[in-house]
Amino acid sequence: MKAYRDRMDQLHFTKEQKTQLVDRLMEAAEQPVSRRNRGRLRRMVTVGVAAALVLAVGAGATVVLTPAGEVFSSILGGAPAQTEIIDRIGRPIGASDTQNGVTITADAIVGDTYSYAIVYSIAREDGQPLADDLTANELGYLPLLFQDSGTDVGHMGGMHGSSYFYDADPSDNSIQFVEMMTADSPIQTGTARASFTNLQLTDESYANSTILAEGTWNLKFDFAFEDAMVHLDAGQTLLFNGTEAVLDDVQLSPLSFQISYTVQTPNAANYNEYLNTLPVTLQLKDGSTVDLTLSGGGVHDNGNTVVCQKSDIFSQILPLDEIASITVGDVTLPVA
Repeated sequence: MKAYRDRMDQLHFTKEQKTQLVDRLMEAAEQPVSRRNRGRLRRMVTVGVAAALVLAVGAGATVVLTPAGEVFSSILGGAPAQTEIIDRIGRPIGASDTQNGVTITADAIVGDTYSYAIVYSIAREDGQPLADDLTANELGYLPLLFQDSGTDVGHMGGMHGSSYFYDADPSDNSIQFVEMMTADSPIQTGTARASFTNLQLTDESYANSTILAEGTWNLKFDFAFEDAMVHLDAGQTLLFNGTEAVLDDVQLSPLSFQISYTVQTPNAANYNEYLNTLPVTLQLKDGSTVDLTLSGGGVHDNGNTVVCQKSDIFSQILPLDEIASITVGDVTLPVA
């Protein structure tokens, strides 16, 4: 019960968020349930479970959290199989902070042994847009940045990843910020602390910027998710670009992958070559492939050997039962 109260204390909503959420609840309540549409019923049940955290706001109004599958649908895929996986391995959050009339809310998280993604929403309390004529580039990214930002998840090792701003729903006044990170060792669940300072509008070169919202926003929330990572059989000797290495470990989840391998007799002038030139490809059961060669990672020099880790978050959720195999260098490992 105490954990429930603590989570409730983390939730804050702007006036517009309250109105929108109540409207959504009223609309959902008026929709009839069709016995013939089993897919729709299953989706409604999933939403009901994911939105189990309920909060009374103001004069008796009731709001619910947005399911993780809905939050991540525009960036990790919105197909039924994908949202079902996201709802299973992710969870809504709802923690927020308001400074100078602008609220930042941690909407949802999804993760596995090595990787996580968190979506934050940013909105003005008065319902007005953050900026006029805010136009995304060809990739869908908005020309925004924080002067300083970061999410501390308690990991003591190295991490790599990316973050960007986007607009999940142009009809409302909020914009989204997603952070995707992958660690070099297993991350532990616990408490996350996020901090954001001075939201800025920038030009295409990111060389010039003006402050849209001044302040420092601090959020604290549970860092937790369901780990769906699986280990594949490793230990093979692989060859790539004339380099011989031992494949130490290969792990996959619907969210990301992690590969570890050891170069036994390193002789390259730049050891990063062992990371950058290793070809990695997923073969899907529908005949298509996903090239993971340009993924990030790290290199550790042990003197006589070099240990490399190559890892990344996929561009969209990939159900494991749709992956036939993964090829690392000249070694192919079956997945399902």
